[in-house]
Amino acid sequence: MESTQETMNEAPVTTENEAPSYNLIVAGAGIAGLLVAHRYCLANPDGKVLVLEKETRAGGRLGTLEGDSRGTGFNAITPRLYEFWNQAIKHDPEADDLPTLVSGRQSQAALLMGNKFTTVDVKSLCSDKGARALGGLAAQRQWGEVQKLFDAEDRFDKTFADVWKAPRKSPATMVLETYAQTFGITNIWESTPGAIAERSAFYTSEPYTGEWNAALKALTRKFEESGQLTIMTGARIINADHDGDEWHLKTAQGDIFGDKLVVAQAPWLASQWLPKKLWPTQLLTVVSKTKPVSLVTLSCPVLSGDTSQLAQIIMIPAESVQASVSPKEIVFQATIDYELSLQAPDVVKAVKRLKRAHRKLLAAETSIKTGVERVALIPVGWAQTPSAQERKHLDRLKIDAVQDRHLAFCGDAYGQSLNGDDNLIESVIAASEALST
Repeated sequence: MESTQETMNEAPVTTENEAPSYNLIVAGAGIAGLLVAHRYCLANPDGKVLVLEKETRAGGRLGTLEGDSRGTGFNAITPRLYEFWNQAIKHDPEADDLPTLVSGRQSQAALLMGNKFTTVDVKSLCSDKGARALGGLAAQRQWGEVQKLFDAEDRFDKTFADVWKAPRKSPATMVLETYAQTFGITNIWESTPGAIAERSAFYTSEPYTGEWNAALKALTRKFEESGQLTIMTGARIINADHDGDEWHLKTAQGDIFGDKLVVAQAPWLASQWLPKKLWPTQLLTVVSKTKPVSLVTLSCPVLSGDTSQLAQIIMIPAESVQASVSPKEIVFQATIDYELSLQAPDVVKAVKRLKRAHRKLLAAETSIKTGVERVALIPVGWAQTPSAQERKHLDRLKIDAVQDRHLAFCGDAYGQSLNGDDNLIESVIAASEALST
């Protein structure tokens, strides 16, 4: 998405100290923040909206390789979110619909073992066919027992370790452990079968992927051009205060005032600037009692070669690493526990695994040449924990109950589903309804 850091449109309302003031401030310019801003602009044609983004570009995880920016490998969305986004774009008669802008699907996954790729349909990842591709006939025969646990009525009540009767090193569980790294699960034994099944639904839905910049712009174009919406990048929020009538945010771009605030960031990140006294109790419990899953990524621009011959998702089981492949970039991901992301030695170990995985992929496909590697730590990669022990806190989280007409929350972290796109949609709707009261 082109840089959206612009001069304030048509001088917004100002306070006595001349700091700009808005009807709505949205903290975070990812897809959740842009969707809730879009809905507010539609419902309030005279309202002034400011979206604050700490990075140098909008788009969040959907931002693609551009200038100094690199992807995270998390630029795919489920068909449900795709359709939700498309319906929003249709409110602008001059905008192209989403299928015109982005139509690619993650339909193929591959396993890289030695120098050989074994390719399967992503729909088959959690099936006996997928199990056979990685674990052979023994895993295929045993997969029916795994599926029974996924479908059981009490699949969220006990850990996988509690209900799995076969040996831990059985063929089927070794396959599942490989898949789990792709699904953002570091330990299947402490997770519930329901969490594993729900998280796998993201990939087996054949998510949409591609260059999202034009689609992001289509969502906000007419509101930016009219002056109703401003997106300010490079605007990290330092702290926030609310006196009952007005929000006051200190940012890297200066002081901002507004009537309403939407937090479109994961709660662990927002807790760094939003005082605890202003948080709903349910969300404070989530922040203090649960932990997200972190990622270490290694991104490499594609210099030459045709990546279309590769599957969009490549798992390298020997390194517990997956690669997300696009025409411009290959992003390698290592999933680690949040606590480990705070410890340098464990992050270094993850980086070494990523580099080995990179070398193995290039050795297996010699026609591809990549550029300079860039390493990044993403503390909140997957927001919802699959831990059975922490699940009870998520079960108490009622998304409608944490929304207020002055302070609302949206994004993949706000909800009970392990499929983050479902949480994103439900929380955007709930936040929008609360703001309208």
